[in-house]
Amino acid sequence: MSDDEGQGQPAEPRSLHDLPVDIAIRLRWVLRDIRAGRLKLLTPSSDDLRSLAELGLISVDNDQIVLTEAANLAIGSPE
Repeated sequence: MSDDEGQGQPAEPRSLHDLPVDIAIRLRWVLRDIRAGRLKLLTPSSDDLRSLAELGLISVDNDQIVLTEAANLAIGSPE
């Protein structure tokens, strides 16, 4: 066992698949709301936005939240 194992700190998630199911579902809905332009109606929490940014699923461009290619792959293309 290495020094890092068993220290009580979970590994940082690298994708939505690494998160608990309930959190991954909530973040997917936030991504869908961003894509649909519903941020004024359904304001996501700063924690959710921070998580999405850390996962590389959103970026900020000219004060607008923009989905990355990875986010589009995670939630699929719009119908």
